[in-house]
Formats: sequence, C-alpha cells, structure tokens
Amino acid sequence: MEINRFMAAATLALLVAATGCNKKGPAAPSDIEYFPCDSMEKVVATDQVTFDQGFSEDGKGSLKVTVEQPATVRLFDVPAPGAESAKYIFKAKVNMKDLLGDASLQMVIHFPNGGEVNAYQTVKGTGAWTPMEVFGIVQKGQKPDMVKLNLLVSGTGTCWVDDVHLVQQPLH
Repeated sequence: MEINRFMAAATLALLVAATGCNKKGPAAPSDIEYFPCDSMEKVVATDQVTFDQGFSEDGKGSLKVTVEQPATVRLFDVPAPGAESAKYIFKAKVNMKDLLGDASLQMVIHFPNGGEVNAYQTVKGTGAWTPMEVFGIVQKGQKPDMVKLNLLVSGTGTCWVDDVHLVQQPLH
C-alpha cells in the first residue's frame, strides 16, 4: 500500500512538472529600431543635435545636445509596427557635462486617434556613461502608429546620447 501511495505521488509530481515545462514564459524582446548614433542619420532635431565624433561610449561617436534653457529635443521618430498588447522599451546610454538640472529619456507612444502614452526616466550626475531605459505599455485593442524618442533637459548644459534601441516585447 505504501508503494502505491509513493507511485501515485511520484506520478502526480511528474505530471505537475511536465505541465509547468509546457507553459511559455514572456516572449523575448526584439529590436524594432537601432540607432548606433555614429552619425546624424534619422535624427529629427538637427537644429539642436550635433554629431560628436570624438566622444562616445563605443568609440564611434555620439549625439551631442547642448541647451541654454530647458528643452525637449526630438531624437528619433519610429513608425510603430501597430502591435497591441506589448511593452515598448527605449534604451540609450547618456552622459552629461556641466548639466544644471536633469536629463530624462522620454518615450511618446502615439495612436492614430491622437492619444498618447508618455514614459520618462530621469538621471542626474555628470561624467559617466549611464545606461537608461524607459518603457510604455500598449494594451490590447490599442495600435500605435508612431513612437517618439526624446531627450528632456530641465536646465542648461550638455548631454551626449549613444547606442539607442527601441525594443518591443509582447505581453503574453
């Protein structure tokens, strides 16, 4: 009788383990767009951004933003693939010099009806390349048409941006 209970318990444990193995975890994120920032290619705010070949995180140059007053600097506009029920992630490396105030990555997910989802991440400091990441969620039934990647500067000074990625991860 003890052996039957043991066999039943072992069989149940195997079934539970097998069922758990069949469940899929979250889908892997995938790059929608990558901007190496080793040129001015695809930069929107060409009046506020310059290419700095001599300073970068990867040795290939970066985007330099110098402001004398608070500003929203449009870096990139990316046509969205229209995926619903997804997490959009904006990743970049940022460095600051003599920045009075804060710098923030801003992602604006725009919808055809005019609605938007805004997400921010702020960093303070100076002198080191800082990986930054901000994300926004698009619910089922929402289909974005554009994702805007901006740098917000709340004061004055200089920021550099390098290695920009827009990533999408399905929610289920």
